[in-house]
Amino acid sequence: MAVKKLLVSFFILALATLACGINVDLGTSPSSSSTPTNQSTNLDQVSTLVAQTLQALTQTALAATPADTPTAMVTPTPINTPIPPTLSVSVATNCYAGPSTNYGFVITIHPGTIVTVSGKDTADKYWIIDAPGYPGTICWLSGQYASVSGDTTDLPAPATPEASIYTLSEPTNVRVSCNKSSSGPGTVNIRWRNTDPDQTQVRVYRGGYRIATLGGGVTSYTDDWDWDGWGWGWHNWDLTYGVQAANSSEVSSIVTGSC
Repeated sequence: MAVKKLLVSFFILALATLACGINVDLGTSPSSSSTPTNQSTNLDQVSTLVAQTLQALTQTALAATPADTPTAMVTPTPINTPIPPTLSVSVATNCYAGPSTNYGFVITIHPGTIVTVSGKDTADKYWIIDAPGYPGTICWLSGQYASVSGDTTDLPAPATPEASIYTLSEPTNVRVSCNKSSSGPGTVNIRWRNTDPDQTQVRVYRGGYRIATLGGGVTSYTDDWDWDGWGWGWHNWDLTYGVQAANSSEVSSIVTGSC
């Protein structure tokens, strides 16, 4: 806006100067020393000066005017996160640490429970699922009663794990309570929680030796000690106790506790 005003002012000034020059020349007498040639020269000089100045001001105005730069429109890229396939069962189905019942029991999936499928074992007809309630734990579920929803094309096929000698799920929450005395009778109470539905026995150990074999549903045991005649105190014995789930062909690891 300031440049435009300057251009207009200069243009008016130039016209006024030019007009004055003409008026002066018209007012001279024939006997004056000025000649038409000189008048024409003066007019040409003024015109040239006006043109040059207008050109310079125009270039300055153009340089001062910022060019309009188009603003690039950023189009967001849609992110398509695939939805993992899910699985449900029509009959309560046990899930194991490998593709057979010879592996350790992990969890039972009941009808109505929806679980996420994280892999497939096509050769053994098992699905690998995320064990609900146990983050980071997977297990093998037979596809016999399973119904899968979603795309399973890109599911990985994990390598079959090596079977462990401890294929049953071990007891949990093992607690050992000792009623000690310097001599005479004493007792040790052991309690636990069974976790494997396939166990038919519970084995109890003291100091690495089996001292009792109980039924599969038993959850406690009392070890009675009679020190009479032994002449030893409690501190001379290893009072580390262990509990193990078992059946006719499988066992769990031994979970230990001590006084």
